[in-house]
Amino acid sequence: MTRTSVTVIVLLVAALSVLCKDASALSCCRKYTRGKIPMSIIRGYSIQTIKRNCHIDAVIFHTKGGRNICTDPSKPWVMDNIQELKKTVQVIRKKHSTD
Repeated sequence: MTRTSVTVIVLLVAALSVLCKDASALSCCRKYTRGKIPMSIIRGYSIQTIKRNCHIDAVIFHTKGGRNICTDPSKPWVMDNIQELKKTVQVIRKKHSTD
């Protein structure tokens, strides 16, 4: 392999690593939604904690339409929605354990 080929490969690897870091930053919540999310459209949720690329804690509601909506975990309605989702899971679990 020539010196030029090695240099090109190293530069490509470096560029790809930067792009991967930027792609993970795009999946972070950067701000919270302003409105309340109705339970009727929520399919599930996940938690984002502060880390290198993600600068806020957030509850991410996953909608039936495939969207991810970033919400403020300090808002009472957010925690109410999480409790409602947990109740739904308990009902489903109980139903399947008796079958």
